[in-house]
Amino acid sequence: MVPNFVLFIIKENIPKAALSYIDELSDQHMLLLRASNKHELRLVHETKNMIISAEMKLKASIMRKESRCSHYLLDYPEMDNEKWRVWINIYKDNDGNMQFEKQAFNSWPNGNKLIS
Repeated sequence: MVPNFVLFIIKENIPKAALSYIDELSDQHMLLLRASNKHELRLVHETKNMIISAEMKLKASIMRKESRCSHYLLDYPEMDNEKWRVWINIYKDNDGNMQFEKQAFNSWPNGNKLIS
């Protein structure tokens, strides 16, 4: 977690540019990772997990069109409680693709479907 006193001030195009780099890492470089022992295998898995984690965070950040907590978007400087007082849930669909959905703060997920 990011400490409360850290503030990220960004424009929407910055996470989009970072996502392009992550896509390149995932599509081109992740396939080249190799291990010759158990220690290196752990590092390969950690690297893959960092790439996937960065992709999730960047896509969720791009999805949210407001400023909230430590993330201040110059393109969307106000909080929008009507549309964005939600959690963003990230899951894999049946084909293994990353999916994103909003979940209201006062509801609980039921599998991939939300209930109130």
